[in-house]
Amino acid sequence: MEQIRVARSFVAADALAELLESEYELAAPVSCQLFSKLLRTQDNDHYLVNTGNGEKFVVRVYQSGKHLERQESDYLWELDWLLFLHNNGLPVSYPLPRKNGSHLGSLLAPEGIRYYALFTLSEGEALTVTNEEQLFICGQQMARIHKASNAFESDHHRQAMNLEYLVDKSVARVKEFWGDSHSADMEILLMSAAEAKDEILALINNEYHTPDSWGPIGGDFHSSSVYFNGSNEPSFFNFDLCGYGWRAYDIATFLLNTELLHHPEDLTEAFFAGYYSERPLSENEHAAISPFMTIRRIWMTGLFTRSDGIVGHTFIAPAQPLKKR
Repeated sequence: MEQIRVARSFVAADALAELLESEYELAAPVSCQLFSKLLRTQDNDHYLVNTGNGEKFVVRVYQSGKHLERQESDYLWELDWLLFLHNNGLPVSYPLPRKNGSHLGSLLAPEGIRYYALFTLSEGEALTVTNEEQLFICGQQMARIHKASNAFESDHHRQAMNLEYLVDKSVARVKEFWGDSHSADMEILLMSAAEAKDEILALINNEYHTPDSWGPIGGDFHSSSVYFNGSNEPSFFNFDLCGYGWRAYDIATFLLNTELLHHPEDLTEAFFAGYYSERPLSENEHAAISPFMTIRRIWMTGLFTRSDGIVGHTFIAPAQPLKKR
C-alpha cells in the first residue's frame, strides 16, 4: 500500500490533551474540545482546553508551514507581539509558557510539522456592531495597540503586509487559478488592483508622510475576534494575520469585516471617534482607507484560491477543470 500526501488533518482531541498535560503546568485532568469548523477549514484549528481546577484556555494548532508561506519565525514573532501587548496593558489573549519556558511547540502531523500554542481564553460575547459604546471602545483599543506597537521589537522575522504580498502575489494566484475561464472577471480584478495600488503608492510617496503609518497591525480585526464581558471590557484574540503593515489597512479591514459602512453613519462615527481619541489619522491615512478596502477584497480572493485546495475550488468560483501542472 502506497503512502499518499495529506493536505489537511485534525489532531485528535484526546491526544492533544495528553500533549498539553505533559508540556504545560496545567491541573489534571486536561481535556480538549475542537471548536466548530463548518466552512472555515482554511483557518487554524482551535480547541477549548478544560483543566482539573476549572481553568479554561484555548490551544491553537497552526496549519502546516505552507499556509500563508509561514516559517517558525513568523509564529514566534506573533507570540512575541502578543506578550508585548499584554505586558503593556492591552486587552489581548496572550500565549502561556510551556514547562521549558518557550511559548511555541511543534508536533508531527500527516502533512508535516505543525506548530501550536496555548492562549488565555477571551470570554464574554462578540462585539455587537450596532452598539455605539462597544464600537467606540474597539476604535480606541485598536489605536492604543497601534501606538504601543511603535516600540515593539523582535528578533524574529514576520511576513510583511506590503503591496507585493497583498496585491501582486494575490493577483498572480487568481490568474493561475482562473486561467482563461474568467477573462471578464480577471479584467475587472486587474484594473481594480492597479488603480488601488497606484493610489496607495501616490499616498506613500507624497510629501505628507505619516511617521507611524506603518508598524505592527492585527491584520484581521472583526466583530468575532473581540469579546466583551459583563462590564463591557473587551478582549481581542486570534491574531493569525498580524504582522507589519499599514494602520489604515487595519482600519479598512475592520470596516469590511464588520460591514460597518452598511449600517447607520452614527455607528461608523462611533468607531472613528474612539480611534481618533487615541490616535488621529493623517489626511494620507484617511485617504488610504478606501483603496485599502479594495486591496483587502483582492487579497481575500487570492487567499481562497490557494493551490492546496483546502476550502475546495468551488468556494470561490463555479466548478471547472483544474489546469494540469
